[in-house]
Amino acid sequence: MIERMDLLRAVQARRTNEIVVMTMTTTLQWPLVSRHELDFDFLAFGMGHAADFGMGLAMARPERKTIVFKGDGGLLMSLGSLVTYSAYAPGNLLILLLENHTYEMVGGQPLPPRADFFELARAAGFHGGGATGKGKVERIGTLAEFEAQLPRLLAEEGPHFVVLPVTNKEPLPPVAHTDHAGRVRNLRKALGVV
Repeated sequence: MIERMDLLRAVQARRTNEIVVMTMTTTLQWPLVSRHELDFDFLAFGMGHAADFGMGLAMARPERKTIVFKGDGGLLMSLGSLVTYSAYAPGNLLILLLENHTYEMVGGQPLPPRADFFELARAAGFHGGGATGKGKVERIGTLAEFEAQLPRLLAEEGPHFVVLPVTNKEPLPPVAHTDHAGRVRNLRKALGVV
């Protein structure tokens, strides 16, 4: 099990010019470690679809990696997207599935206990799939292992779908998502899109 803030700090420590798309509770905690112009808070744009948006960014900007922090509850709300990633995800897409078996942002309701996201991704054809045919599905269970694998995940052609069992001991900041259009304008500006 990995403490979520430690995981976020590890990504921030290695991150250079990657686009980072976050949703749900990660939108509350990622800004505590990063204020990068290529951070994009996806909350309020469609529950469960942050990785869909991230895949579009990765396809449009193949020169840089796109990292998506996605929750397991959100994935269950858009489970069919796994087969789309398996067919079309480009090699520069890195999906980090933060698995806590809870619909955390909407009240902490538990997920069905037997849902196995590693196996679901494999069954959808992600492993060996994606646009490159090099898709990888991995489960990383400790912070030390994640820190050891992160340089490879950031450099290696994928796409990658990494299941990370997480817990959270830190209080969540209050939800204060505003100016959705402004967030889109800021990301477009950072990417040089007119």
